[in-house]
Order: sequence, then C-alpha cells, then structure tokens
Amino acid sequence: GLEAKLIASTGNKLKLLDGKKSSLSFHSRLDGAGVIDLGSRGYVYVSNSEETAGGVYGLYFNSAGDILDYISLLSNTRRNCGGGLTPWNSWISCEEWKRGQCWQISADPTSPNYLRAQKTMIGGRKGGRFE
Repeated sequence: GLEAKLIASTGNKLKLLDGKKSSLSFHSRLDGAGVIDLGSRGYVYVSNSEETAGGVYGLYFNSAGDILDYISLLSNTRRNCGGGLTPWNSWISCEEWKRGQCWQISADPTSPNYLRAQKTMIGGRKGGRFE
C-alpha cells in the first residue's frame, strides 16, 4: 500500500533533520513543481508560488528522505505559475501576468549558477502571460 506523511503546510515552518525549524514558513498557492536529483546528496522538491509576490522555493532532502532545508530559490517575481524541469537538471519558472518572464533556476548547491536565476529568452522583450 501507499504510505503518506504530512511534511509541510502553508504558513508553518518545517522541522529539519537537525531538530531546528526552517527559517521560512512554507509558501502558499503552490503551482508548478518538480524534483531535482542531487545524486548521493539527495534531492530537491522545487515549487512555484502563484502569490502576487511569486517566487520559487526548494525543499531539500537527503537520500533517506529526511528534510535538510527549505529556502527561497527565486524572488522579486509575480505569480509564478507554470514551470518544468530541464534536461540539465534545472527548473524553469514562468510568471502569469501580462509582462511575465520565464526564469531558469539551479537548485544544486554545487552548480556555479546556484541561487543566480537567469531570465530565459521565452518571455522576449515584452514578456507574456505564462500559465
């Protein structure tokens, strides 16, 4: 059978493996999401927030499934809705508003682009409403 465990709920801090609580409360209005494999280091659940303030968040697990950290991977965006994993293990997040853009995010702490979101060419000069 299937087993499930509640690990996060909107507005609450997460309990980490080291016994501490995450510095951020879990985001609301979850939308596009994916899982990035970090090999023997574990994996990251990345999730867009479709709040007006937007953003993308990363929930880090070790290979045993224990929660290590929860952080913001992208901020200063609006209504992050659709998204998808890339073949090179990054996440594309797109904004759902008139002049929205799409951003590439690396959630891998060993990547040279970690926490350095890059605007993609998808939105172009004028942007678009990406759902």
